[in-house]
Amino acid sequence: MANKNYNILIVDDDAEFHQQIRYAFRRNYVFEGAINQEHLEKKLKERSDFDLILLDLMLDDSNEMVGLDMIPDLASRFPEIPIIVVTADKKIDTVVQAMKQGARDFLTKADYDFDFWNKKFQEVLQSQSLREENKALRQEVQKHRDQKQKEFTFIGESQKILEIKRILRLVSEEPDITVLITGETGVGKEVAARFLHSHGARKDKPFQAVNLSAIQKTLLESTLFGHKKGAFTGATRDMEGYFKQANGGILMLDEIGDIDANIQIKLLRFLETKMIRPVGADKDIQLDVQIVAATHRDLKDEVQKGHFRADLYQRLKAMVVKIPALRERRADIPLILQHYYPGEDVNEIISPMAMDKLKNYHWPGNIRELKNAISYMQLRKKIFDRKQIDLDCLPVEIQEFNELVDTFYTNGSSAPDQEMAPTSPESPPPPSNLTIEEEHALIDLRKIEQSLFRKNKVKKDVAVELGLENTDNLRYKIKKYFDKHPHLFKDFPLICESYKRIVKLEE
Repeated sequence: MANKNYNILIVDDDAEFHQQIRYAFRRNYVFEGAINQEHLEKKLKERSDFDLILLDLMLDDSNEMVGLDMIPDLASRFPEIPIIVVTADKKIDTVVQAMKQGARDFLTKADYDFDFWNKKFQEVLQSQSLREENKALRQEVQKHRDQKQKEFTFIGESQKILEIKRILRLVSEEPDITVLITGETGVGKEVAARFLHSHGARKDKPFQAVNLSAIQKTLLESTLFGHKKGAFTGATRDMEGYFKQANGGILMLDEIGDIDANIQIKLLRFLETKMIRPVGADKDIQLDVQIVAATHRDLKDEVQKGHFRADLYQRLKAMVVKIPALRERRADIPLILQHYYPGEDVNEIISPMAMDKLKNYHWPGNIRELKNAISYMQLRKKIFDRKQIDLDCLPVEIQEFNELVDTFYTNGSSAPDQEMAPTSPESPPPPSNLTIEEEHALIDLRKIEQSLFRKNKVKKDVAVELGLENTDNLRYKIKKYFDKHPHLFKDFPLICESYKRIVKLEE
């Protein structure tokens, strides 16, 4: 049954035809009529929300197809209103010309049949409805992309950042090259990857980002490559992995230095063949995906230690882009702060002394830590009812930070990624014989310990502060470190207390 709410405009100089159509379809549609071009313009001026126009090609006694000449203009001005041409002329040339001009379909009066005409009406109306839905969906997708672009804006005018932007723009013109983005945790590696995506040949295609270190090893293969129903216990349906979801676009594999040998082999195979095989499948799938990998680790060192495949490293390092730590580009800090206060002057919102503290702090958590600090400062400003964000509004570790201690980090020093601990809890000096992997684990554990202290051991707040999606990811990170380096946990009482089921130290 047709929808009574559809409004159809009949444009025909034959009064009998108007009556015939109105009577035949009176139960299914609402009709209005026009007898010539002038009358049509008047109707469209009164309302432009018609769902369909039935247009006769012969609108006067001149024997000229006036309606045919009207189609391009109507289609241009009212693209959302489909046109069905109705005429007694059966010539195929007329049909072809009408369709070329922009008509959606064609009906001849001599072939009038209620069921056939109703079917045509419905096909065109439903097709238009689908077009509108697709248009709305595209607008929603674009809106989402614009929001993501705003969220991941690559901010910075320092010399280092300007050079990186230039390189990324050039690299974006090579849509098949594999890119490796390196840098400390929180420097904005995903921001750089999205910048590359937004400027390249794949900018209108999907962008997928996945943090490999946050996914349990047993689930990583199916998460990346997908699985077939019944492939393993709990696989109740087919699932597309991140590779398939990113087809045609870019897949960012963050923390690629953390994946095991099995996933490394499968990734290497994809880079060589552009093919994947979902878990439980018996056929390969050909994909077109550009890989952007990212890591805070030294992959060359990981290769030497036997933790990372040399052949995969060779494929990944085709183009390496290193993102500097925030302490190496302090001049960008006011610009980043300004980004989070649109329409306002950040120098009026933040006091000069507070701004100096923010600029001189060493930011071990980089951009991620700065974003968390902004949220904290805004809340403290409200609590204290201050006109400006002053020193009292800053996080305690920034207030108490001694810039003299930070001399090792100034002027773009390549110091190791170590965090200065706040006054409480105190962090003991690291042993001198640690491996690089243990040093990275120790840095992360210190951040977790200090966050537990600042957030009163509220795990959800700790996960948010550390940039993790949820408490499960925080728990998984701690378990991973304890499984590999249990000897490091004796110096982190808050972690041991908060995760007793995971951290079981020998007495």
